[in-house]
Amino acid sequence: MRAPLTDAELDARLAALALTRDPSVLSPPPSKNRTVVCKSGKKRVLVKIADGGGNVGVLREGSILERVSPLSRNKNSPLHLPTVFAFDPAHGLLGLEWIHHGETLHHFHRRSQEYPTALAAEVGNALGYLHRESRESRSKYALADAFRDESDLLECFLRMRPDFYARLSQVGIDFFASVQSDGAAMQGLQALSEQQLKEGEAALLHGDLRQANLLRAAPPQKKPQVVFLDWELSFWGDPARDLGSLLSDYVLGWLAPEHRSEVLARPTLASFTAAMLEAYAEARGPGFELTEHFAQRVVRWVGAALLIAVYGISHYEQVLDARALGVARHALDMLGRPADWPRVLWGEG
Repeated sequence: MRAPLTDAELDARLAALALTRDPSVLSPPPSKNRTVVCKSGKKRVLVKIADGGGNVGVLREGSILERVSPLSRNKNSPLHLPTVFAFDPAHGLLGLEWIHHGETLHHFHRRSQEYPTALAAEVGNALGYLHRESRESRSKYALADAFRDESDLLECFLRMRPDFYARLSQVGIDFFASVQSDGAAMQGLQALSEQQLKEGEAALLHGDLRQANLLRAAPPQKKPQVVFLDWELSFWGDPARDLGSLLSDYVLGWLAPEHRSEVLARPTLASFTAAMLEAYAEARGPGFELTEHFAQRVVRWVGAALLIAVYGISHYEQVLDARALGVARHALDMLGRPADWPRVLWGEG
């Protein structure tokens, strides 16, 4: 792993890519990666830096975008990606052109209180296109080890690693014990784990599809487009997983909104979700059907994503309140009785 760069070393690497730091823009707050905002002439570029703990993620994202970007350049492609300005894996830099006039779906929904079905269809269409094209041309997206999810929390629920257990708080230990005591939910998690290994049905997944990783870009005098951001966790797996991961954000707004701006009525949830799934199925093409089995996998992946969200609460807040425990109960029910939920989440009943 690279040692963190000094400012002088970073400036030298940026200069080699014809980039200089832009003092007029504050860099995004630190997260998994170190990032800086730069300029190249009149263009603004967001640079992710592979030093310290962000090393693997930055290099993975750059490698994936190199392979996936041609999909977005196909005529009439519904998949929109950030433009790669520069990728220098030897020196650990990934430069992405800055997207102006955009906001994440997380902010859009909370600001506007709108959940347009046309937006849902746009996302579903793009995701179905990604899954279809990657399945049909697997060799174009193959990397030696870039698509393995070696820290998958799904597997920790089933077969907890000793090093993971050692980092759990008592609240986390109790939470995992409650999940593992639910036989039906554990069978559901095992079914998802087994599905992940079925190479014949696998597709290239975004891997971290959430409202916060979808940017609604609205250039002046142009139709808004949804741009898929942050591909660091992309890997091969069950296509239903991407859908379940994203839909879990919307399900939370219905089941247990944390703020008033997140409240989502069930009819709105159902119409939004139905539009996304319909567009997804159409984009997958004539060889794909939104079967009962696939629908139940989507439900189970929603449940798994909700459990992971509750684990996050236990880890960072060291307590599970009534809201978190209620989410966990619904998640276990989705995993154990997935046939009961499609009608609730996107049906008319």
